[in-house]
Amino acid sequence: MLRFYIEIERKLSHGSNLERCEVTVRIMKIKNTTLLLLAGLLTAGSFVACGGSPSGDDKKTPENTSTTTAVDAATEEPDPFADFDYGGAEVRILVSANDYDGHGSSLFTIKNEEEETGDVVKDAVYKRNKDVEELLNVKFTFTENEDNYEAIPKTLQSVVLGGDDAYELIIHDLFPLATLSMSAYFLNACDNQYFDFSQDYWYEDYMSDLAFQQEDVHYLLAGDYFLDILRTAHALFYNKDMFNTMYESADELYTHVQNGTWTHDVFLSYITDAYQDINGDGKADENDQYGFATVGYWGPSIPWVIGSDLTFLTYEADGAPKLALGNERSVKTLENLNKIFHNTASYSYADVEALNNAFKSGNALFSAYQRVRSLETFRDMKNDIGILPYPKLDEAQEYYITSSHDTANVGAIPMTCSKFEMMGAVLEVLSRETAKTVMPAYYETALKVKYSRDDASAQMLDIIRYNISCVFPVAYGNYCANLPLYNAFTIPLTNKNTNFMSNYEKKEKGAQKKLDELWNAFKEQQQ
Repeated sequence: MLRFYIEIERKLSHGSNLERCEVTVRIMKIKNTTLLLLAGLLTAGSFVACGGSPSGDDKKTPENTSTTTAVDAATEEPDPFADFDYGGAEVRILVSANDYDGHGSSLFTIKNEEEETGDVVKDAVYKRNKDVEELLNVKFTFTENEDNYEAIPKTLQSVVLGGDDAYELIIHDLFPLATLSMSAYFLNACDNQYFDFSQDYWYEDYMSDLAFQQEDVHYLLAGDYFLDILRTAHALFYNKDMFNTMYESADELYTHVQNGTWTHDVFLSYITDAYQDINGDGKADENDQYGFATVGYWGPSIPWVIGSDLTFLTYEADGAPKLALGNERSVKTLENLNKIFHNTASYSYADVEALNNAFKSGNALFSAYQRVRSLETFRDMKNDIGILPYPKLDEAQEYYITSSHDTANVGAIPMTCSKFEMMGAVLEVLSRETAKTVMPAYYETALKVKYSRDDASAQMLDIIRYNISCVFPVAYGNYCANLPLYNAFTIPLTNKNTNFMSNYEKKEKGAQKKLDELWNAFKEQQQ
């Protein structure tokens, strides 16, 4: 099966003429098929944002991977970048400032304030950026971009195809950038001598999964510097006060997680008896009490599907990907989703605001469609809240799996960048310094201390963080005829349909054809 696990913690010439020549040649290599691929995506309405997508069998756990504590300077080796001097060169970064779903932009983790403010995370970002500027003698310039996932492809198309050397780095939504990466819009970071992807502050499995598991190909960059990946990781929230009233102890959920018994069936056992007709009108409405609160089916179903440890793809001997969801595990997942979402104790609110208000007011035991960064939203909630990973499909499943949102901000160096070698050094140092200072500030101080309310919740955060997974279906599912997630699970779920195989088999051939096109476009730009 395909799975990756993310541990969120943690080459000297500057030949600008050579770099610019290389850019020119690569732009000329954009071929008709890749342009047609992109054109089809831009005109066919194939971008579908989900509300809430892997490889490698070695699971990383909080106990053996946590390196969020700042490194002791006394034990550090000499800085390999100490003698670098880029003469005050400008580093122009186009960074998303969009907050389309109300969960909060991560701009503050990239762009620093003009001065220190007293906010622990913002001050860590300020110090990181200033330290990197001083070390490498560069100057960061940030351009805030409000484009959503539908608009950003056209913006980048005008830049790259127009040959405009406007930015050294793009930081934006995962799934539109993933599709652009198949069309020769970005430089391959593996061609840069300064990147060291063996370091823990890079999420190498995550990046490889976005490149069909191919070695030495990273068009998209993921790591500690791109903190939005953690902030958009899906998590399940619950009202601890309500749970304590209904059951013996809210901490028994933590025990389930720790014992590996936190499953779909266990979740169902807790929500089934939670419904109460609070207003006494004899009908289920938004003013009543529920066991499971959600908002629609598309977004909220994604972490359940991802968390079920499904085999989305297999790979042929030549590396070609093949869809592989037609199995009993997928059948069982859809059946369980119907039991959960169409339960008499479950309710779908009109929008995220209504969902959050219901949870804050104590009308819901569990709340879906939340991310790690939602801890920031609920910091003023009167009732105690707990945070959990999404349940496993069954106890036979070895690990909990966390889905990162499809609009998580990742990085890319545009094909028009004339400072490619310099950007390798800049991003390597930025990532290193983020791991030392910004990640500890956000993760240990902001999340674990400021927002989470007990030590066990902090442990749950570790489990969520170290199990982020399933990038491919979130990043590319929209292009594969929307089959891996939307058509295979969300549409049947919406229609209360539990016949997975019948629906899947009707659409598999067409989806595989689109996946083949994606694979061929990817191979073509390697030539």
